[in-house]
Amino acid sequence: MRKKFPYKIVISSLFLLLCFSTIYSCYKQKKDFGEFIIHETTFDVNSAMDFNNLACINESNKKIIDISTIIFRQNKKVPNLALFLKIKKDHQNNSYQLKQLTKRNMIVIPKPIYNLDLNKDSLGDHNSTDYLVAILDNEINIQIEILDNLKSTTFNPDLKSFAEKSKKILEKNRKDLEASFNL
Repeated sequence: MRKKFPYKIVISSLFLLLCFSTIYSCYKQKKDFGEFIIHETTFDVNSAMDFNNLACINESNKKIIDISTIIFRQNKKVPNLALFLKIKKDHQNNSYQLKQLTKRNMIVIPKPIYNLDLNKDSLGDHNSTDYLVAILDNEINIQIEILDNLKSTTFNPDLKSFAEKSKKILEKNRKDLEASFNL
């Protein structure tokens, strides 16, 4: 009988030790979880505005590239053909920079779906270049307004820099276009 007595004490003390360690562990976890802070996710209105502006810039870029391509293909005798190629190249470069910028900032811009709304009757006329130049000038003006809006509303320094650089290029192209075609 005496041999079982120390065995019972050891088992009961181990059981008590297990109980106290479990209670202490639960208490410590409760303390850790009590310090846990829950953050509410909020919708950033500015990022939605940036997204909309970038999508509009992307669409406008594609329109300008398409219009300058139509002018180039339609009439090879245009004295200012180099200007249209420069405008096309500048907008292709803007499109590339926009893609790189959105990739770095993890912004997804949908592919543009647009209709050029060209009057097919005017395209067959000998004066179609003037008609297309007027549309091109209008699109450049729209894109400059969008870039101004993006520059004034965004908090992202990369987007501000992109808007400033692109706006300078577009304003130069618009001045060259207006000087060449008396717009």
